[in-house]
Amino acid sequence: MAYGVLAVLSAAMFVYVIDTTLMNVSISALVADLDTTVGEVQTAITLYTLTMAAFMLTGGKLGDIWGSKRAFRIGLIVYGVGTTITALAPSIGFVILGWSFLEGMGSALIVPAINTLVRSNYAGAKRATAYGVLFGVAAAGAAFGPLIGGWVTTEMSWRVAFAGEAIIVVAVLLSSRLLVDAPPVIPRPKLDLIGVALSVAGLAMVVYGVLQTSSRGWRDPIVIGLLVLGAVALVAFWKWSSRREANGESVLLHPSIFKHRAINAGLPILSTQTFAQAGVLFLIPVFTQTLLGFDAFRTGLTLLPLSIGVLSTSILTPSLGRKIYPKYIIQTGLVLLFVGGVVLARAVNGATAGTELFAGLLIVGLAIGVVAGQLPNLILSGVDQNEASEASGLQGTAQNLGMALGTAVVGTVVLSVGLASIANQVRASDSVPPELAEAVIETVSTPFERPRPGSGGIEGALVGLPPDQQEELVAIFNRGTTRGFQAAIGAGGVVALIGAALAFRLPKRKLEPDASVEKTVKEVVRAPTIPSMQFEMDELASPRSDPGAVP
Repeated sequence: MAYGVLAVLSAAMFVYVIDTTLMNVSISALVADLDTTVGEVQTAITLYTLTMAAFMLTGGKLGDIWGSKRAFRIGLIVYGVGTTITALAPSIGFVILGWSFLEGMGSALIVPAINTLVRSNYAGAKRATAYGVLFGVAAAGAAFGPLIGGWVTTEMSWRVAFAGEAIIVVAVLLSSRLLVDAPPVIPRPKLDLIGVALSVAGLAMVVYGVLQTSSRGWRDPIVIGLLVLGAVALVAFWKWSSRREANGESVLLHPSIFKHRAINAGLPILSTQTFAQAGVLFLIPVFTQTLLGFDAFRTGLTLLPLSIGVLSTSILTPSLGRKIYPKYIIQTGLVLLFVGGVVLARAVNGATAGTELFAGLLIVGLAIGVVAGQLPNLILSGVDQNEASEASGLQGTAQNLGMALGTAVVGTVVLSVGLASIANQVRASDSVPPELAEAVIETVSTPFERPRPGSGGIEGALVGLPPDQQEELVAIFNRGTTRGFQAAIGAGGVVALIGAALAFRLPKRKLEPDASVEKTVKEVVRAPTIPSMQFEMDELASPRSDPGAVP
């Protein structure tokens, strides 16, 4: 087996997977170093996943046009430039440019290319083994990314972590000569530029409109305008693509693929799961660093139960789909995700050491793994083989769109509810003179919007005020921020329940292995399928030969 090729692809995979977790655990470090706010870091995280969602289909199509090896290399260059800009960023604006946009677009080229390059460099059992190793690398990155990123950020700097990514990218780029390119697609497709523009504009306006609600509110004319224009652009994209498909012209997305029940029912459910997942991955670092004063490494340790839960159930539960209808397993997982949210919301009230979050995070992780062990396979196995690549791209789009909206919505809820609660309590306080209320509100709100390690948190911000005021304002801060986090966790839980209700539309079929492939599958490394890191596995993803395919 060509281990050099596998090492190149695995290194690219690892960098991609740990990237988001690195940013999440480094929130307070970025706020302090770049003199920014939690809301602006939230914007950067949202735009990163939105960029991948918007360009994932385009990235796959460009791989068909340019060739997968060339697309992989161009993606690495774009990604490397982005992570270098991020490492050197003097302000949050440069982080958004380098990380959110350039790394997001680079990832949209790299991820589809990795899948195709595995297929062109390996065959038979070796191909299955290669996919198993890559899934294992994705699992390791998802599980240990928060710890690795947290340790580097705490002991050195978040800048060192991104600089390290740039070094790995350069090494992968130089080693990419080992890769065998995939055969060219005949006839070579053309890129539907109008389709790209309409899809990107529609998704961008909808998500950015949601993001603006934290500062403008849902009734603001600009927010309403963005949401309406985004919806209009997406409808126009659908009609444009339908007309071009009917005329036999090249399209970015074939609307006819939604005739498959696994696609039209499964993708919205996938978005609800990643919505809730992204919300937790954003909220917990903000909570531990804002209220508990944790550094990035302790934040990574706090998130470990979630990672353990995801790994456990995504490894152990996929075979259950052969005995139980997957739709019921998926529904159970989404309901369990809601239960985990309830436990987590109760735990944040009065938490001081982070260990109080263990049970809630573990349940959430177990739930995510249960869904991840069934839903992606059900979606991919529900389409024809010649549609597998587009279905995989749609799956990546749905996952990243859910994560973008999850970060945007829960971030908006926690900040708006938390800050509003603080302001209302300060204004109603008898110990704060009315003429000083607004100044005190700003003072009390600062540690929430701008958490800084070592600053003393809320107590440090209130130094100089009378002791009775300090005591009451600390209590107000804790109550207000806790309400914000509980409301945001509740929003994620409600979305998970919506996903469970949508799962009634999934096909009622058990997953059955094909005898011709089962022996091969038993011989390869079986690693968990991690959300946001899916590949269509050629013959292993085909309805005719996938060991977990719907016949």
